[in-house]
Amino acid sequence: MIFTDYTNVQNLILAYPERFSNEYESLTQFYDCLIDLIPNEIQLWIISNNNVTCQKLSNKYKYKTVNTIGIKNWDEIWLRDCIGINTNTDELIKPYYHPQYCTQFRDSSYFEHLNKQSRIIVKECLKKKMVFMPLYLDGGNFVNNTSTVFLTNKILEDNRELSKSEVVHILQDYTGLRPEIIERSKSDNVGHTDGIINFLSENMVLLSNYPSLPFLKPDIDLLYDVRKKLEEEKLDVVDFYDRPVDEIVPCECYRKTKKACIYSARGNYINFLRLNNTIILPEYTLPTLKESRYYNMRNVEILVELGFDVKTINCDQLSKMGGSLHCLSYTF
Repeated sequence: MIFTDYTNVQNLILAYPERFSNEYESLTQFYDCLIDLIPNEIQLWIISNNNVTCQKLSNKYKYKTVNTIGIKNWDEIWLRDCIGINTNTDELIKPYYHPQYCTQFRDSSYFEHLNKQSRIIVKECLKKKMVFMPLYLDGGNFVNNTSTVFLTNKILEDNRELSKSEVVHILQDYTGLRPEIIERSKSDNVGHTDGIINFLSENMVLLSNYPSLPFLKPDIDLLYDVRKKLEEEKLDVVDFYDRPVDEIVPCECYRKTKKACIYSARGNYINFLRLNNTIILPEYTLPTLKESRYYNMRNVEILVELGFDVKTINCDQLSKMGGSLHCLSYTF
């Protein structure tokens, strides 16, 4: 059976970005704040690319159960996407991670190396054997309960050499889940379902609800269609109040073509980190003080009413990298 976001977990993997050779290094202080919020009963596995940082983390967090893993030249924080699909057996399903969000995102050799490096995480942390699934797939585009997995049609675009029927059959054969493929917004190059859907239990699911702003109209229409699909599955759909901000992630493509490849995740609350009954929820600075107060408080209220212990952390800086808390974490 495939793990879900509501499966009981004992472990959390994070990649600590100190001494990374990219913009993620600026998030080191953010990670310090995030680690402080992790319940002490959760065993932490922290990936670093150097021994000095490994030793620093072991000394700093003596009050937590911390295991450090040194992987030379590691510089990736989006662990949800690159590690693989966990199961309740001794196997982990490993698709090929090669995101195509931007025409100058990174070359094939980088992802070839990253896919090999991520196997170290599976071996050292999860201690599972890998079953390689012949599909290009990001973990953020895989949101499921125990019967159905929701993916955007980005999976079809990333596997153009296969028909839709072939993609569906591969997913069914390897995961045992029935794939439900939904459209993605034309402005969404990332195409991850964990940006709009979050299962709280087998039959209850959070769905993003957007304010009526002109630039969000196509996304609102899309969410209406997603709601219909969720309701057809006889799921209890609970509105979660996201407030996307029209803010791009700068890249070489943008400077050359004047078009945005990836949008900021600022205002995306549904992409939270769940650790059993504890939810670490993003907070954001939105365009107005009134909006910031409303959205930051309203989503906490929803989760508390549902019985969760909610902790919050400001994710403004993280969101400018194109993702949020669910994206950077891997639980098991």
